[in-house]
Amino acid sequence: MRRNRALMYGVRQPVIRRGFIGTAATGLLCLVAVGVLGTAGTAAAAPPATPTTPATPTPSPVVPAVAAPGTPPIPVEVNAGAFVLADQATGVVLAERAPHQKLRPASTLKVLTALALLPKLDPAAVHVAVPEDLTDFAKNEPGGSAVGVKPGLSYRVSDLWNGVFLRSGNDAVATLARMAGGVPATVDLMRQTAQRLHADDTTVVNADGYDADGQLSSAYDLALMGRAGLQDPGFRAYCSLQRAQFPSVNGTTYEIDNENRLLGKYQGMIGVKNGYTSLAHHTFVGAATRNGRTLVVSVFDAGTDIYQQTAKLLDWGFAVAPGTTGVDQLTTPDPLPHSTVPNEQLPPPDAAHRKASPDDPNAPSPLPSQAAAAPGKREDGSLVGDVFRTLLYIVLFLVLAVVVLRARVLLLRRRKG
Repeated sequence: MRRNRALMYGVRQPVIRRGFIGTAATGLLCLVAVGVLGTAGTAAAAPPATPTTPATPTPSPVVPAVAAPGTPPIPVEVNAGAFVLADQATGVVLAERAPHQKLRPASTLKVLTALALLPKLDPAAVHVAVPEDLTDFAKNEPGGSAVGVKPGLSYRVSDLWNGVFLRSGNDAVATLARMAGGVPATVDLMRQTAQRLHADDTTVVNADGYDADGQLSSAYDLALMGRAGLQDPGFRAYCSLQRAQFPSVNGTTYEIDNENRLLGKYQGMIGVKNGYTSLAHHTFVGAATRNGRTLVVSVFDAGTDIYQQTAKLLDWGFAVAPGTTGVDQLTTPDPLPHSTVPNEQLPPPDAAHRKASPDDPNAPSPLPSQAAAAPGKREDGSLVGDVFRTLLYIVLFLVLAVVVLRARVLLLRRRKG
């Protein structure tokens, strides 16, 4: 599309054609520049979104899977580098592949973050975000996923956890970690929690799973963490939530939905947490219940079809008869403290969320830097609209250029004739 279509017509007037093409190219470059700048401006105003991921990351070499004796083979579609499928109640592992291979966990590590911090923070407690909450996140995690925490706004702890579980917000993790004593203290608590879980393959470097040298876990350890999380009432409430309202400026909210594509679509799906980085590829920890039986699954080092692979693996697991002898056993963790279920019906945190009106002179106005950054509803389509309009302008310009050039050629031929 970026080539001038006039080059395709073989016009015999090189001087005229070059001049026109030069003008057309200049105009085209201007239109592209305007479209790009307009798109960038809109992107700056939209709520933070998860970074776009490459379509087909290259998975690691696949090693053979091991399944319970007397069961059918694992579906060939399940080609993730590592996985564990276990019975939630008994901890019996029905199938596994490279269960203890140490891999990058991406945002599935937030399962451990939640197990460590949920019992420490009252879900109804209100926190006014300050710039210091996000300093390390902004500095150390360029391109990290964010839900849109804004300094100056008030958030319930439950709002921030919704941002963690539904939108994998590293900015929400940073804020919660600072409320709990800071990121170093949170990382230390996560390490202690991993020890209590006997998650011996896990090394924690940061609080949110963003790629860091030496930060590793395994499918086995994430199955341990997912199983422990499902036994915590607060954790289970957050990880199974499909959508929530997230605080924005001037008393408004915008809707966030869960990135887990199986939630609400796969029969019996409970949660738990998905993840992605370009180095980790796609990762997932989930659980589903059918006929009173719950299976927990962790999948590491997969492509964009990770949800299809997970569904195939769960289907296979539910077809295995209860009580079947497994291939391994999830270690029983040491006792962990539990958290309370959040009350999603609570009103906005405090007066910072009241809508400003002439009748309420004490209602706060939005901060200038936030007014455009956090609209009252999601505007995920605005960027797409701008790109479409830009492309439309380019197409119209090219069509007009072809028509004008063709008319010019015909006119010159008539004069010669």
